[in-house]
Amino acid sequence: MKTSFFFLFALLFLQGFTQNTVSGYVLDEVSKEPLQGASVFYDGTTIGVVTNTNGYFSISTEKNSTSPLVISYFGFKNKVVNVVGKTTVGTIYLQEAIEELNEVVLEPDTWSREKKLRIFRNQFLGPTLPAQKCKILNEDDIRLYYSKKEDVLYAYANKPILVQNKFLGYNLEYHLQDFEVRYKTNINGFRLTGSVFYAGTTLFKEIDKKTRRKYIKNRELTYYGSTLHFMRALSAKRLTEENFRIFKESLEVNPYDYYKVESIGNGNTKVTQTLERLNVLYNRWSNSFVVVTQNPFEIDAYGNHSPVDVVLFGGDMGLLRIANTLPLDYESVN
Repeated sequence: MKTSFFFLFALLFLQGFTQNTVSGYVLDEVSKEPLQGASVFYDGTTIGVVTNTNGYFSISTEKNSTSPLVISYFGFKNKVVNVVGKTTVGTIYLQEAIEELNEVVLEPDTWSREKKLRIFRNQFLGPTLPAQKCKILNEDDIRLYYSKKEDVLYAYANKPILVQNKFLGYNLEYHLQDFEVRYKTNINGFRLTGSVFYAGTTLFKEIDKKTRRKYIKNRELTYYGSTLHFMRALSAKRLTEENFRIFKESLEVNPYDYYKVESIGNGNTKVTQTLERLNVLYNRWSNSFVVVTQNPFEIDAYGNHSPVDVVLFGGDMGLLRIANTLPLDYESVN
């Protein structure tokens, strides 16, 4: 009887700590040779491994994640793989990256590189104070182009953008896929930033082996009131308890009159925002708004929402950029 009880207890204990593991091989598409030292990581997290001499990798997460797996190797094109519900991806073949010339530009670029780079830094790192403690280590790898006809600034990079964030204590590898700043002229004739869009995959690494106290403090300050905090609170139906107040225009409303949250298992939820735009007040000082262009969307156990581009943030949360971004696997100490 005691033996049976112990076995059952041990089984439940192990199940409680079961990890989600995905494995596979990374090979050169042409030679079919294994690529040793290829970086394999969950996008937007600190969770990453490298392949062994056989090109083999095995990567684990403690929670279910909807973040894609990114496979990166110098001189080859990145591969982004959806691994939701999978335990293996089999063999991944990487294509050699061929340096391609930019498309022929019919109009001259009238902006100096210094001006374009200054705008890129501001919009990529963000306009907040933490951005002043961030540095892009390889700015020469960033190509910038301003189209006067479209009134758009574009950015490209064939190599990962390396960012050292001395506010949060992370080194980032950002694989830029798209970047554009669109301008507009208002009715009074003033030229303003109309919209900013950037997309890519990110790997976070600790700057120090042992996290300094100042980094822990800054991470907590950054987390509370962030989009990650909001999504986790929304998924857990704890918006009010986590000091988020929801408004329909200027009228405060019950959050769950406008958010339908349904558990779909493994810590994941399906969410429907029944009004396209809702305003959000956090802790009486942070004013933001949330626009959802497609329902429903999902939030995984880490607080990562998908599809990413259907949920848009404005106001204070909309100003947060790379300098104020925490990895998805960040856990608050409070």
